[in-house]
Amino acid sequence: MEKNRQVSYYFVGFCGKKIEGKYKKNGENIDPRAFFAYNRSMKKINDSLLWALRILLTALCALAVGFIIYNSIQTGEESAKQSSTAVEVVQKVVATVAPESPIVTATGDAYDRLHAAVRSLAHFSEYALLGALACWCCLSYTKKKIWLISPFAGVAVLSVIDELLQSLTAGRGAQFIDVLLDVAGGSLGVAFALFTVWIGGKIVQKYRKKEQV
Repeated sequence: MEKNRQVSYYFVGFCGKKIEGKYKKNGENIDPRAFFAYNRSMKKINDSLLWALRILLTALCALAVGFIIYNSIQTGEESAKQSSTAVEVVQKVVATVAPESPIVTATGDAYDRLHAAVRSLAHFSEYALLGALACWCCLSYTKKKIWLISPFAGVAVLSVIDELLQSLTAGRGAQFIDVLLDVAGGSLGVAFALFTVWIGGKIVQKYRKKEQV
């Protein structure tokens, strides 16, 4: 079985006759039927794992979109409370490293600027996460590069919907700068996802080269 596993790495996609001829030439007595039987079982496992990954990524994308929409329909008062809580968390974290930091001691206008910065960072981060998840999800379904436009388009459309919902919510308003910030975050997330896939491909190629030695 171990030898069949090694065979599957090198000859996936070849017909039985070519495999059989290859081993006869090398003086090895390996039945190609065992090779294909192993590959069929491996294909079932790989297909199951792929579908599990697709379901997981699709669900995570849906949760990310739901989280963004949920934040959009919060009233101005509720949103301010959430932001204030986030600012307190940031101050506590910074205080453990630099107790005298301007972030920790911020009051008045300085606190308002910190509050605005945290809100902007939150916008950027949630769309960056969505962009990465959407890109991974897209790549799990297809390898056609044309479909990579989907994560970018999805992030852009959602950011516009996000601001429209905020404009219809009490105490909230729409800002074009937030749309740009959201799209920038989503684009960075997509770029990060593509980078991780590229790195993963390089690692797999290196591993396969070692196996062939």
